[in-house]
Amino acid sequence: IKVIHHGVPYRQLEPREVLKAKAGLEGRTIISTFGLINPGKGLEYGIQAIASVAQTHPEVLYLILGETHPGIKQESGESYRESLERLVDDLQIHSNVRFVNRYLTQEEIISYLQLSDIYMTPYLNPEQAVSGTLAYAVGYGRVTVSTPYRYAQDILSNGRGMLAKFKDAKSLAECINFLLEHPEEKAAMEERCLQLGKRMMWPQVAREYEQLFLTAID
Repeated sequence: IKVIHHGVPYRQLEPREVLKAKAGLEGRTIISTFGLINPGKGLEYGIQAIASVAQTHPEVLYLILGETHPGIKQESGESYRESLERLVDDLQIHSNVRFVNRYLTQEEIISYLQLSDIYMTPYLNPEQAVSGTLAYAVGYGRVTVSTPYRYAQDILSNGRGMLAKFKDAKSLAECINFLLEHPEEKAAMEERCLQLGKRMMWPQVAREYEQLFLTAID
């Protein structure tokens, strides 16, 4: 069995703090989630976790990036997103959660990831075998807090992130707080992500496929 990682595009980017300044986010600790929004993402637990984190880290800002999945929009409109917005209202954390309600270009996704301090995937399906969004996050060296679905268990092993319990905002918050309060350990995790990320860039993925084909032909 030969494992070739989910590929991500190669980009040279400006430093995190430079991108934050350009986006008007200086001094904020950015946690992000991106992708087409649907109830399986478990974003309500992420929002509840941010409400807890903000009590001791008021500078935290959770960016929920992306529009509602077209299939969900056709079935139930914007009811899920609206429920998330009501939750933000109920928790009174308008300064700590921001929705970017549109389909993002690849360049925008990468820029948002680069300015993020932590990526979060509070997904609900334990059997989820792949996540393009998590692949992008790790590819660009972003420490991730995630529920332990199958792909997350694999890609975040060896100290590349932290796993929280399913449907558990308290567990997510504990992981986020640990990373914010242990910057040296967070930096070490980022470095491990970057080392794996080098293998996930499309040129490297292409080389690995090429080598596999040549080996098979031989």
